Amino acid sequence: MTAARVLGWLDEQSDRLSPLVVKEVRQVVRGREFSLSFGACLVAGLMVAFLGATDAVAGGGTAGRWTFIALMACLGFLGLVVVPLGAFNALRRERVEQTFDLITLTALSSRRVVVGKLMAQAVRLTTLFAAMAPFVAMSFLLGGIDFVTIALSLVALFMASLWMSALCVCLSAVARSRAASGVIFALLGLGVLLGSGVALTLFRALTFGVGIFGAPGPGLTTFQFLRIVAIVTTAWLVTLINLLLVAVNRLSLTTEDSVTPLRIGFLAQLLLIVGWTLTFLFGAPGGKNAGIALGVLGGVHLTLLAAFAVTESATVPRRALLHMQSSSQGRWVARVFGPGGGRGPASVILQLAILVGALALFPIDADDRRQLLAAYGYLCFYVAVPTFAFLVLLPKYATPLRLRVASLVALAAATALPDLLYYIVRQPELLSLQFSFRHLMGPLQTLPSWRSVESAGWVSFPFFIGAIGLICLIALVPMAARQAALDALINLHRPTPAADETGRADLIY
Repeated sequence: MTAARVLGWLDEQSDRLSPLVVKEVRQVVRGREFSLSFGACLVAGLMVAFLGATDAVAGGGTAGRWTFIALMACLGFLGLVVVPLGAFNALRRERVEQTFDLITLTALSSRRVVVGKLMAQAVRLTTLFAAMAPFVAMSFLLGGIDFVTIALSLVALFMASLWMSALCVCLSAVARSRAASGVIFALLGLGVLLGSGVALTLFRALTFGVGIFGAPGPGLTTFQFLRIVAIVTTAWLVTLINLLLVAVNRLSLTTEDSVTPLRIGFLAQLLLIVGWTLTFLFGAPGGKNAGIALGVLGGVHLTLLAAFAVTESATVPRRALLHMQSSSQGRWVARVFGPGGGRGPASVILQLAILVGALALFPIDADDRRQLLAAYGYLCFYVAVPTFAFLVLLPKYATPLRLRVASLVALAAATALPDLLYYIVRQPELLSLQFSFRHLMGPLQTLPSWRSVESAGWVSFPFFIGAIGLICLIALVPMAARQAALDALINLHRPTPAADETGRADLIY
């Protein structure tokens, strides 16, 4: 009776945790894919363990090393390829079979759906790791590998596998149509093939003894090692959460506020990058390299943020607007980081100011600092100027998708048109793609050739372009705020044909 009560209590707690997790786990366990992967995991573990034991009996003192490498390769293939592709197909299958709409009709929110999908893959990963654990432990008994390396490698592989699963869930949520989903799946397959080649080369190198297993090298102190572990762990956690927030944003209804958590998550990601790089500034000789790393990572972060935040719709969803106007706790967060109303460009300006201010603390060379600032200027120009021009000239057709396409078209035109016009107008005898003044409009040519820009004295032109982009970015904030206020005024006070009816539909908003 006691065992039955315990099992009943566990079943009740699992249903309370997330009904979707229970449904997904049951579906995965009954599927053919899980049976094949679990069986292959056991067979590979038995074969590698048998060969390792044979080598150890024959007198090989380091049989545990290559045994561990082979087991980690098998587990890495399952964790980094099989399980993430299963996570991608989990949400894709829901849309193909048209069962995702049934899930949205339940009380489950988009956040719980996404978290449930990822937790189901985490359970699957835990099962596979538990199946390989006895064989990995056997590699320690065979010698040639220490327990600390085994533990750290397993934890790192599990974290990487869970992150890849979150990335695939995010990509599956981004692709709403079957065609886009098929393209992303093909790109994932291509990435798997390329990664398999790199992994095979690394596996051969490690098998022949290239690489050191064990404790950190003599130049790495315990404090430095723990700091690296802390950096990797916090970066993994923040990026994992942001991937889930992007997936939630794509799956949420247009009337819901799914932008505020995402905006806060990206701000936390930038603050994390700045905070950890600042630890290398005080008392560390590599402050210059840390500053350059901050500039590059911050630039990538701003590019991902600006591509979507600047081109977002200015209209605030009605539920989010009512939440901002209510007196509930935390309304100021929605007013500062909420959707629409020019908050997207304002968040880009805020994070750009934080990044530039942090770079001012690092001892970077003047030319490297100017190169980073020019890159940020080009980013502002090719995101803000096409958006501003579109909103001024064609405001009725300014959808987020069209604004993003306009930015890409402007960047492509700045890359290809200078050479095309030069050879059409000048008609030179020899074809030369050498960097010159006509390429200054394109960041893809200018930034890699920054030394030539410095030597020729053309630095003022990229900064002039950046100034125009920054001005347009700042001008987008009041423009979008006015548009949002106008839309809110129209939506809240516009009479409807059923305005005098007692049970009219607009009361539910």
